[in-house]
Amino acid sequence: MAYQTPKLKAVSKAKHRILEKYFPAWARILGSRHEKLAYVDCFAGSGQYADGEEGSPLLILGEARKLVGNPKFRSRILAIFVEENSQAARELQSRIPTDLPDSVKAFVFHEDAHNFVPELLQALPENLPAFVFVDPYGRPLNIPLMNQLLQRPKTEIFLTLMWYAINMHLSNPKTEETITRMFGDKEWKQQPFMSQSCWDRETGFVDSFLGRLNAGFKLKFRIRFSPEDKVPGGDDRTKYYLVHLSNHAKAALLMKEVMYPLGDELGTFDYSATAQQRLFSETPTTEDLIQRLRENFAGQKVTFDELREKTWDWPFIEKHYREAVKTLEGKWEVRIERIESKKIGLKGKDRITFGGGS
Repeated sequence: MAYQTPKLKAVSKAKHRILEKYFPAWARILGSRHEKLAYVDCFAGSGQYADGEEGSPLLILGEARKLVGNPKFRSRILAIFVEENSQAARELQSRIPTDLPDSVKAFVFHEDAHNFVPELLQALPENLPAFVFVDPYGRPLNIPLMNQLLQRPKTEIFLTLMWYAINMHLSNPKTEETITRMFGDKEWKQQPFMSQSCWDRETGFVDSFLGRLNAGFKLKFRIRFSPEDKVPGGDDRTKYYLVHLSNHAKAALLMKEVMYPLGDELGTFDYSATAQQRLFSETPTTEDLIQRLRENFAGQKVTFDELREKTWDWPFIEKHYREAVKTLEGKWEVRIERIESKKIGLKGKDRITFGGGS
């Protein structure tokens, strides 16, 4: 089948912005402690969209080039691009820059990711930090295989979960084998979401799917249809989810910082590429955070890092926590023992004692 280069739609640009912001930040942190880092794209495409925009492989290589151009960055970057379609793989290979720095190596493999990744796991050292881009449905990398990846201590997964396509196929006998391959077994057929509808079905499926992945931190970013998709009611319907999977709180907090400003509204983690005016803002406020802290931490003592890690799934980022805690300090509701910061600052090891409690 001939490969048709896809058009880059507005909602897909959010995925690129996340990659462009998270990958270099991730690489700088891990690169300070490791000589080599790996980026693996399991559905790489041809590297270019129909209108000439760069695809994620070229964006990542551009970020890698900038990273190694900084003399303070000492790590080497291994970029592995897996593409099942032979034409797309050839086109991607032709677009890999020939003048990459010696410390950036890029390899294109014309392979099925489901068959190739187990071989790759055998070849890569277990402690090698790796960031793996996965689509478990369109180009299957199933749950058991993703769990093998997540068993590796420094591997993270960035997952595209194509809810709209999956939902159309859940009750179709012709696609049952594909769904079973994605899950790794037939237990999905007995799950409650199969008899549910609308939002209950969607949230039930997503919770069930993510619940089977062995990651301690699962951060979701919802992508809705945009007007250019021309789907009836699309601006309120989910196209897919981007999910960051890791077993390290600091990785989840870093990804949250990246995702926070990219939704239709700050802190909603929900994007449709529309600029609709809402009567009431859905952006969580610092006052919301203050109230949550009062309710959940009364009488407790935690460091600033521990506070953020314990509440990693709350829709707030570091600056909000700092503002909230310092506001509470000004109201004599918390006491801060400054271990790491100076007189009025607030950093990771500083100890916060909340008032109240029994």
